[in-house]
Amino acid sequence: MVRLTFQRIAVIYNPASGRPRERESLLERLAAPLRAAGRTVTVCPTERQGHAADIARAKAEAGYDLILAYGGDGTMNEALQGVMGTGAALGFWPGGTANVLAAEIRFPHRPEEVAQRILAGRTQEVTVGRANDRYFLLMAGVGLDAAVAGAVDPELKRRFGKAAFAVAAMQFIWHWDLVPFQVHLDGEPPVVGRFVVAGNARSYGGGFQFTPDASLTDPYLDVCIFTAETVGDYLRYVSAALVGLHRNLPGVVYRKVRSAEIVAAADHDPLTQLDGEVVGRLPMRLTAHPRALRLLV
Repeated sequence: MVRLTFQRIAVIYNPASGRPRERESLLERLAAPLRAAGRTVTVCPTERQGHAADIARAKAEAGYDLILAYGGDGTMNEALQGVMGTGAALGFWPGGTANVLAAEIRFPHRPEEVAQRILAGRTQEVTVGRANDRYFLLMAGVGLDAAVAGAVDPELKRRFGKAAFAVAAMQFIWHWDLVPFQVHLDGEPPVVGRFVVAGNARSYGGGFQFTPDASLTDPYLDVCIFTAETVGDYLRYVSAALVGLHRNLPGVVYRKVRSAEIVAAADHDPLTQLDGEVVGRLPMRLTAHPRALRLLV
């Protein structure tokens, strides 16, 4: 762990989420103690999808030493794309639906406490995952989780938060259409799976621990492959994953890897997700990049 003094801080947020008056108050409560300590704070609202990445890169290249993403894990992932390779540190102020990264590093929600973390300047060099040409900090998934994430109604998510994912999950279970794909691990025969999580952290949305041995500082990605087909099997997997005890169940393959490749089987092309956001379809090449990012903790 290294302590840094952050002089210029860019706060990136989505103005379309949450309540404007409440958000303005929170941003001011964050900025006030930082400015009182002589730090420069610039608040940067996004205007479109992917804009957080552009803002993060522009501010980092302009000399800002901390990029603070305010929102959910999706906002954090966008900011990550822009920060990578710039030398700036990334911070995550949780204000979204899942906030998995905040749970992983035990990061506070209250703006005054976030300001104190910034002033303390504690940072950790962490591993960053890469899926094809996009980075992720928490997890990549194919199959069940990506299908559910892709079925979430945006309006329900905005109004009811996590409950929208429960609705999408029930709809998916009712129709149940998990298609197979192949997972290629270095030095092993390909595994036919129907749900896979490549975790860079132990935490997962909803309190699940699909990769309980993963760590942000581990130079590997933890890959958990589920090969079963029936709803009953996956209900057992999900229940066991609440306490990280699914690895010994039949039909589960768990490995630590530096790289892996997931390709579609037959005519199927399942959805893929990174840090909880659907990003595309297979194929997906996964690689671990150790000590690639300095993260505010």
